Amino acid sequence: MEPASILIVEDEPVVAKDIQLSLQRLGYRVPATATSGEEAIRKASDMHPDLILMDIVLKGKMDGVETALQIQRKQDVPVIYLTAYADNHTLERAKVTSPAGYMLKPYQANELRTTIELALHRAQHERHMRERLRWIATTMRCIGDGIVTTDRGGRVAYMNPAAESLTGWSQDDAAGMGVTALLGFHEAGPGYESESPVQQAMTQVRIVAIEEALLISKQGGRRTIRGSVAPVADDGGNVLGAVLVFHETASGERGLQASDRQGDTLWKMDAQLGRPQGIINLCSWCKRVPDESGEWYDLATFIAERSAIQFNGGLCPECMDQCFPCDERHK
Repeated sequence: MEPASILIVEDEPVVAKDIQLSLQRLGYRVPATATSGEEAIRKASDMHPDLILMDIVLKGKMDGVETALQIQRKQDVPVIYLTAYADNHTLERAKVTSPAGYMLKPYQANELRTTIELALHRAQHERHMRERLRWIATTMRCIGDGIVTTDRGGRVAYMNPAAESLTGWSQDDAAGMGVTALLGFHEAGPGYESESPVQQAMTQVRIVAIEEALLISKQGGRRTIRGSVAPVADDGGNVLGAVLVFHETASGERGLQASDRQGDTLWKMDAQLGRPQGIINLCSWCKRVPDESGEWYDLATFIAERSAIQFNGGLCPECMDQCFPCDERHK
């Protein structure tokens, strides 16, 4: 594995050289040093370091905190401050840049190595988390069902494009609204509970199915929807909010045709599976099912392991159009 490259920003050449030699003895690469904020910005842009050791007090127009801000606007690079100052004012200014470390001079070599290794590990972990979040965000945008997330008070935190289309509200306008006011649920049939399904899910800490409800959009349009609400809880079981997933139901002949097609598909699957009997728990959010030991599998794996059915991955035409619009595929 190639050693991490580190840019040293220090306005005292003798101190910079001492730090450089210390880092090289520890096994790091130090391709360059900088003595001012302006020089640091140029060299960071050229060498793309894995980490920057930054003195807070620098000669020139910019100090270390301003220099770090300028660099981080263009590059995702962790910064460790090396400074002789530990006053509250300096510390508060440094916090603005979310530094990966803050060390006081004089420093010990083993202390420096520990701080650098932790900073590099944390930076790598955060990059992976951001990548995963980008994948999740893209998936949420491509899903045809409406998705709304709320905080523990039932206020809207996020809406995907499908939810915006169904409700007539943009995410910016809906942020902070009560989800019941946003969706305008109304009774759509006998047996419909008047209590908000979002509140039910959070207070009872369980998945609540929305069998049929009338959604009145911002513009007054009326849609019959189905879906489910799942509570979101932390490791201690404290409810943090809820996720609501819903879609418009078909009506009339179209709905019967869709139901018939689904029935035929299920009948064929039952025949291939030997028509198993009983009830299987299915998570309404992630569509996973538990086996006898309680371990959860995605539905395709669960079916494939218990039958001769095999699944090919891919996208149906509708999902292909949503994820990769025609105008983008033909560029």
